Amino acid sequence: MKKRAWCIVGAVGALALLVGAWGCSSTKGPSGFGPNENSSSGGGSGGGGSGGGSGGGGVVDGGPGFGGFGDAGYTPPPQEAGVGCTNLQCQVHSCSGGGSTTISGKVMDPAGHNPLYNVVVYIPNSKGGALDEIPIGVNGSSCSCDALFSGEPMAIALTAADGTFTIPNAPDGANIPLVVQIGKWRKEITISNVAQCKDNPQGNIPLPKNHTDGMYASIPNMAVSTGLADSLECLLTRIGIDEAEYSGDPNTGSARVHVFQGSGGNAAANPASPTSSTSLWDSDQDLERYDIVLLSCEGSPTTGANSQTISDYVTKGGRVFGEHYHYAFFANQSQFPNTADWSQATSGKDSYPGAITGQVQTTLLNGKPFPEGQALQTWLGNVGAAQNGALSIGVARHDALVGASNVSTPWIQASSGTSPMSSQYFSWDMPFNAPVNDAGVPQYCGRVVFSDLHVSGSNGLGGIDYQNGNTTVPAGCANTATLQADEDALEFILFDLSSCITPVGYPPKPPMPPPEAGTAQ
Repeated sequence: MKKRAWCIVGAVGALALLVGAWGCSSTKGPSGFGPNENSSSGGGSGGGGSGGGSGGGGVVDGGPGFGGFGDAGYTPPPQEAGVGCTNLQCQVHSCSGGGSTTISGKVMDPAGHNPLYNVVVYIPNSKGGALDEIPIGVNGSSCSCDALFSGEPMAIALTAADGTFTIPNAPDGANIPLVVQIGKWRKEITISNVAQCKDNPQGNIPLPKNHTDGMYASIPNMAVSTGLADSLECLLTRIGIDEAEYSGDPNTGSARVHVFQGSGGNAAANPASPTSSTSLWDSDQDLERYDIVLLSCEGSPTTGANSQTISDYVTKGGRVFGEHYHYAFFANQSQFPNTADWSQATSGKDSYPGAITGQVQTTLLNGKPFPEGQALQTWLGNVGAAQNGALSIGVARHDALVGASNVSTPWIQASSGTSPMSSQYFSWDMPFNAPVNDAGVPQYCGRVVFSDLHVSGSNGLGGIDYQNGNTTVPAGCANTATLQADEDALEFILFDLSSCITPVGYPPKPPMPPPEAGTAQ
């Protein structure tokens, strides 16, 4: 069948991010977008090394395509439907004055409380809006964003820092499918009617609460290790994840939040949670079941830390969020070289005497822009959690400091004048010394985020979870409580951790399939 380009333009608020064209019909590859031999495997918001990280990496405003997204700067002119089109392409019509039919809205977290940044919103051209199933866990496709997006997207946008989006050049008519997706969070809704040459607002669209919430719904498969000094497992309930998704059995395929018991943590799921050191980070096989691993601070040095398995997992595409004493995996470990100055972690005196203020970083340590940090600052202001990027941190530690010579990217630093100085949130991407594509963009796969603060809901620090002796997860969680400011910051970083990794210094771009895109079956 003869292939032809079709005009697609993505919008990201003021960024006006664009995607290119792709073919209407062909043989589909495993990604759902067809084969792409030259696609990049991913990028990173942190991670220097030879790939160019926060310490010395190049920063480009816009820049070439990345993350397997192809040349995202190419934008063909709109074409009138009717010649060689298929499915919903045939329902795209030009409008007088150069306008187009648009679909707009705002994407929210599963609880419907906070808007979400950098969510992909698109209209699939596949028959009936059919989408491919998203595989869970780390596998051979984990380093390619192409593998996540299916259904032959034909009109696409990204959400801005306030969660809003506008899709131009949309098809008009009845029963138009619309997909909202960030990483492995996904659902599809149907718009009953899209009016031609008008904007069609859809209001707030929350991400799914569980993996059956909506058509083609999906959420990442997550492992959470409990701890005495924090309760990340309960934070997930406050952002809206359904309690039915929790299980203490790693083999429960219907669950998407698998609870493990860290040392010092008395919270456990039903059935009883296995021990983290013997059943989660004990082996590559156990870790690779999961898309994201969240490690709640244990309140004392981490028991049985296994740096090699964590390194293997992240290198293959896994995502890890570690807190405070989980520096045992990273500090001065050969598997994680030059991530930060960890000298304070081993001093035994890492507590501040009281609350501190953290400052969101909007520039990299080399003085160049940090688009994701800029979005975090704007987002925290939008949700009322911070003013001008100044975040109040009630329980902070000072275990690490990221400098210009390190490969990590600091997101939140202790504010100027704090003694000692510390990096409260920072990240790095792997593999270290990642290969680069022809445009010089590093092809990272996985990410580690390290946090040196304990969030306000933490169970061991006078928090709101596990009151009256109820230590069962998630029944003992304060699942309807309003997020505190530091929890808001963690929510932003959690969804960023879920997304396709963006190279440091590059603004996020929507995915673009290679020229021979196939239709989901």
